[in-house]
Amino acid sequence: GKKTDSLSASTSIESESKFTASSLPPGAEVEQLAGSSYNEQSHSFQEGDEEHITKRTRVDDENIQTPTRNPVAPVFSSRSPTRVTGNYVGAGVGFASIKGARNQKFCKVDKTLVCRGFWDYVDSVGRIHLPRRFGKTYNLSTMRLFFSSSLELDETQDIPDDVIEGGVAGLSVAEICRKKREWLFRDSILKKEDPDFFEQHFGKHPVIFLSFSRCRGPDFVDFLSQLGDVMIKAYNNWLFDFEEAKTALPEAANRAKLRLDNRTRKYDESKENPEYILGSTDLAQDIFKDLSMLSRRHFGRRHILFADEYDVPFITVYQSDWSASQKQDALTILKNLFGFMFKGDTSREKGLMAGVFPISLGDLGSGANNFYDITMVPTKQDEYVDPTLIDPSELATDGSDEFIDSFGFNRSEVGSLAEIVLAPHKHLHNQIEDVMWTIKQWYDGYQFDRFRGKYNPWSVCFYFKHLTKNVRPTKVYTDEEALAFFKSCARNYWDETGSPGLIERQMELYPGEFCTLANELFREYALYSNLQPLTSMPHDALVELPLAKFRLSDLTTGHFNRDALLSLALYAGYLTVRSPTTVGIPNGELRCVWESILTRMLLRSTSDSQCRLEKGKLLKELHRGKTDYLCQLIKSSCSVLANHKNHKEFEYANIAVVTINCAARYGVITHPDQPDISSFDYTINRESASGQGNVDWVTLLHSTANVRNAFGMVVEFKHIPDDQVESSRAGRGKAKRGFKQISDKHYNMTMDRCVECIHIGMSIGRGVVHAESQLYKRDSSDAEWVEVDTLL
Repeated sequence: GKKTDSLSASTSIESESKFTASSLPPGAEVEQLAGSSYNEQSHSFQEGDEEHITKRTRVDDENIQTPTRNPVAPVFSSRSPTRVTGNYVGAGVGFASIKGARNQKFCKVDKTLVCRGFWDYVDSVGRIHLPRRFGKTYNLSTMRLFFSSSLELDETQDIPDDVIEGGVAGLSVAEICRKKREWLFRDSILKKEDPDFFEQHFGKHPVIFLSFSRCRGPDFVDFLSQLGDVMIKAYNNWLFDFEEAKTALPEAANRAKLRLDNRTRKYDESKENPEYILGSTDLAQDIFKDLSMLSRRHFGRRHILFADEYDVPFITVYQSDWSASQKQDALTILKNLFGFMFKGDTSREKGLMAGVFPISLGDLGSGANNFYDITMVPTKQDEYVDPTLIDPSELATDGSDEFIDSFGFNRSEVGSLAEIVLAPHKHLHNQIEDVMWTIKQWYDGYQFDRFRGKYNPWSVCFYFKHLTKNVRPTKVYTDEEALAFFKSCARNYWDETGSPGLIERQMELYPGEFCTLANELFREYALYSNLQPLTSMPHDALVELPLAKFRLSDLTTGHFNRDALLSLALYAGYLTVRSPTTVGIPNGELRCVWESILTRMLLRSTSDSQCRLEKGKLLKELHRGKTDYLCQLIKSSCSVLANHKNHKEFEYANIAVVTINCAARYGVITHPDQPDISSFDYTINRESASGQGNVDWVTLLHSTANVRNAFGMVVEFKHIPDDQVESSRAGRGKAKRGFKQISDKHYNMTMDRCVECIHIGMSIGRGVVHAESQLYKRDSSDAEWVEVDTLL
């Protein structure tokens, strides 16, 4: 039931392996030795088993959604400390989570150095802004359990007593809780690397932990109640400590406790009374003041304050339909609360706020805006560092690098996970480079502050979980079968954890502009994912964002704000930094996310009976040689841009491809023999070399006979200028010219394995789509094509 960010995956052994990326000399053959480590200087393997298998390099299908592979697969080693433990696949697992199904230990990546990084880097108050599921809550929980002098009973109650050596007989509750927490950190990197720091700070600081994740009240009264609940929950966490201590509190601490008892009792009795809530707008701040005083007087030192998802209440106010006065009152309450917690409270030693979007508290007048900020945007334009390729001596000595690199996964950690996840499957262990390449395509590409090469931990964990669940233990996979299996485990896991509410709101307000921007991002990703250096890409293909500063107020100007939307998407994790002034889609998973977002917009006009999204409908129509339904689908999305003039041919072509990819999610190209709707088993190629030129669009679908990709669709697009969209004759003429071009330039040469195909010439203009088509069939892949009227 607890919401935690996942930093877990599956292993079947305990490992402290070291695993990072390294380059091989150009053209070098890749050898993988079981249990080996790679020496980057001598380009040789050390301490490997005698048996080894030479891995052949492979080339992926030409698919804009799947970047082409490097000619040489990467080999991995490490300079940074990496520790992974456990033997059970898990996701959404907290730092104190121990066992899953069948009494197996959860696998976790050691992030304990975040404690020292936080202490060294954050002098007073820091803020971390990263996408959801990137380890914010997990690391806050880790720091809470490390620093806190409280019992933290809620965090340790699921840890079994048998982890305590010698048993629990004769131990107090406080001693049991402390020993359980010591057990959590027993073999941690932090304790091994810096035992002095561990001894000095473990369990020595009062910690106030606040989670604002539930401050999403539908109305103003509920919102105020939820703010009060946040503070009361923090107080209740300490109540058992006082009872267990069995000692009298100092007089000042006792007075603060009595005030808190009275406030919480009255709140519990009256929280359902709107008049009481509206008359107690300072309740949350008053409770926190007493809580801070109680902490200082009882524990004898200043506290550490952690505020998780601090941006949620601000976003709630922004998205609400409350009256203007209620919104202003809510912002005033938040201004006063955060201003005291992170600026005015002299009982606070250090503080850390964690969220997705940077909220400018200075704009609210609190003065609490001088923070150490860590975001998806580099703090300095010339600072781009790959944390797995630098020597530890080059890390910043102020703790910033150690703190920042604790969020998300780096290649070393993903590599360690891959090694031990595949360890039980000896027949797959030699394909580890293919696993790493698949994960890199789908889940790499993020940048935190000045660190590049960060992976989405949630999705990586789910990938390994899916792989472990579906691997066939007794099957001996060929290289090609193993690569296909690894690819089949890659899909969009991250987007299932939440909805991009702010982005969708902008999409609904400005559908045309949003669609145009999305297609720019798709085009940039298609070029960038083919591993073209950024400097060699066409300038007009880059998506520029000169100043990536996010403000909620920028989204309420009444007109489309391109930079504000790009900044919003960047901080939310839907984009990544390409260079100091450009952004792009990070990886294959986020390309699927953007397509999913567009699906609801581009196909929203498909509710009429002529364009209903039915399983297999498009595939069946194409097998009959009909293109009416295809045109209706594409027209439904192009109509979004009906009020935008001067669009180019490639823009309409991109919209058409994205539309069919979106519709595929609803099964319109699913074969009748397929039990489930799937959009992961067909191929789309854009601008592929074929015959005497580049064909606009080639898709390999299922043939009439089986579910193999043996039915090819070749499409050549032509643009209808705005001054000709009213002329059906002009539109049909352009469609015929596109159809003729397919034959004249032999574009069907890309379908050498197909036995059925359809050629389509398509003309698209503002709100208009025309098509000319013909079906072909042959008995074998080396036979001549023959025109047919239908394949059914």
